[in-house]
Amino acid sequence: MKHITVRDIVKATEGTLILMNGSDEEGEIGERILKDICIDSRIISEGDLFIPLLGENVDGHKYLPEAMKTAAAALTSKKPEELYPTPEAMEEAKKRGDVLILVEDTEKAEQDVGAYIRMQYEPPVIGVTGSVGKTTTRRMIVTALSGTREVYETPGNYNSRYGIPIATSRMLDQPSEAAVLEMGIDRIGEMDILRYVARPEIAVVTMIGTCHMEYFGDQETIREQKLLCASKDTVLFLNGDDPMLWEMKGKAEAKEVLYYGFNPEAEYRAEEVSVGDTHVRFVYCHGDVKVPVELPVLGDHNVRNAVVAMAICDYLGLDLDQSAKALEDFRPMRQITKRMPGGTVVIDDTYNASPDSMKALLSVLNDYPTEGSRWAVLGDMFELGATELEQHAGVGDTFAQVNVDHLITVGERAKVLGQHAASAKPELDYHAMDSLEAAAEYLKEQLAPEDVVVLKASHGMHFDRGTAGTGGCGGAEGLPWNAF
Repeated sequence: MKHITVRDIVKATEGTLILMNGSDEEGEIGERILKDICIDSRIISEGDLFIPLLGENVDGHKYLPEAMKTAAAALTSKKPEELYPTPEAMEEAKKRGDVLILVEDTEKAEQDVGAYIRMQYEPPVIGVTGSVGKTTTRRMIVTALSGTREVYETPGNYNSRYGIPIATSRMLDQPSEAAVLEMGIDRIGEMDILRYVARPEIAVVTMIGTCHMEYFGDQETIREQKLLCASKDTVLFLNGDDPMLWEMKGKAEAKEVLYYGFNPEAEYRAEEVSVGDTHVRFVYCHGDVKVPVELPVLGDHNVRNAVVAMAICDYLGLDLDQSAKALEDFRPMRQITKRMPGGTVVIDDTYNASPDSMKALLSVLNDYPTEGSRWAVLGDMFELGATELEQHAGVGDTFAQVNVDHLITVGERAKVLGQHAASAKPELDYHAMDSLEAAAEYLKEQLAPEDVVVLKASHGMHFDRGTAGTGGCGGAEGLPWNAF
């Protein structure tokens, strides 16, 4: 947090400074520079501002005394006598000279800090949200912008109401000419918080799907909440191929609403699409502007992501030829394609899953050029609410339109998907497995060189145990994905 001091934090949070050394004067303490925000005492570093949050199962204040052995200061909603309940603990705090900032609510204070720092960042900020494809779209936009600009982007997975303040707090740490922030929500009301902290001048909504339906209730509510990413000062880019978003034409509230995709009525479009062995080419079109683009990834959704990346560069007046050239080197974070020693190609998309992202992956499998067979290994999808079985069935029904030879499902919900897939495509070779281990062993026996396999399930199914996380196919914990 470059140049952010204790005094700044007190100002941002309207908190009360408490110096445990007994001093009534802020003095040099107020000028103490804080290096980062930390909400996890296990990974705190010297110079950090520690913020103890109140979780469902634990109160972070419990760890504050230990964190203060390293932290430069801490926010707290509890008074010193509650934090240091014994004379010995109180004496230690005084001896260390703990620096506390008393606030009403530490979570709200964290957001205030993030918003305070964000307001000091002058370059344009682009926010990316949607039910599916946030991370890939964010990375695509960053890649296109990097053709001509230094870009800051959301670090790691700091895209939630807890993570966004950390993401914005680091925006001043390195020179950049634009920032791209991911905005993820799974509860009603969270987007108001993210918009308050991130304050995007440009926002993108990728798709209105059925993720977290358990908490939102219906797609109309999801759409309503996602569109809150934009204020009256925001330029809003919407996916023109999503009926739920196209319905909002002329209705969405923003400074300006622009559509992108394959839709011929969208302002920014992909035309003349052609698919190669490992790439896809298209022509980016906007008015009289036409720029050829080549991507090293397959799938219509990736073309669409590239269109909005080009569109934002176009809107900002950047060199589109340089943006297109940068996209030639695009590398996805969460979908990794790797040819294994035996010759099989594995498309590892094990990070998470929703009905829309699973259908998109099947489209990638359908388009992947191979002389071998196409295999899909799919597991349960979670947080879909009362219609979860219906939504699994809907993914299965799409097998009638895709070129897939073999399907393996893992999990009880996925069995419904498999049954519908087998009904929609009678020639499909379908097997329901009880465990990842059984699926991996079966694949090990059946796969042939030139076969292509896609792997996808909700994170809670632990498919990534066999891939060493998002994209290594490393055989972690003994699952023989790497034996393909």
